Amino acid sequence: MAESWKQRLRRGANRMLHPLGLHLARRDRAFEMDGLLARAAARGVRVATWIDVGASDGIWSLRAQRHFPASHFLLFEPLAEQQPALAALKSRHGFAHIAAAAGAAAGEIAFAIDPHLDGSGVAAPGATHVRTVPVETIDRAVAARGLSGPFGIKLDTHGHELAVLAGAMHTLASATLLVIEAYNFQLTPACLRFHELCAWLETRGFRCLDLADPMRRPRDGALWQMDLAFARTDDPIFAMNTYD
Repeated sequence: MAESWKQRLRRGANRMLHPLGLHLARRDRAFEMDGLLARAAARGVRVATWIDVGASDGIWSLRAQRHFPASHFLLFEPLAEQQPALAALKSRHGFAHIAAAAGAAAGEIAFAIDPHLDGSGVAAPGATHVRTVPVETIDRAVAARGLSGPFGIKLDTHGHELAVLAGAMHTLASATLLVIEAYNFQLTPACLRFHELCAWLETRGFRCLDLADPMRRPRDGALWQMDLAFARTDDPIFAMNTYD
């Protein structure tokens, strides 16, 4: 098959870059979040309501809506700085949002504020730039709003996953898909590393099915985190143990 002009251009560029130890390669979009969500939708996974925990300005929910256009969305985000963006999403797209962190029980918790906001999370001992934010459980929020499953749950909670899931046991019973930012290092004393999270969820009826957005640590290239997708262990996809 004849090369396309793009292939010829890339080959020529790589010939010139080779002495510098550089190489141009096609970006693998299959490992991006859109790829993960597209594959789940293509398999026919049903999600009537997405619960987005650590919603930030709602960008993840907007992405998920493209692949699950019939879903309702409930977003948890405690930072006051993000509330105007979430209010705009409610007006434009009907996304409901809760100005609270998700946790094991309703109350309050110390939250460390990252200068760029996206790195904010439940404060570790000795953390600086801390403020107190309200906490609500997923189960209480779902019940109060009369939301129905099947549910999808997305967590971007920086090591606080077990507490969030502890407050979501009723919702988990009706969940079909989990998308969880998981880590290769122990961010907090209660944080499960990714293989431990897989084992913990498997005892509760979920198996790891897919991944997206692997990230390496800049200082040494070690695997830092990734987003893992989990389906129910009785999903027919797990009945096949062959490659093709």
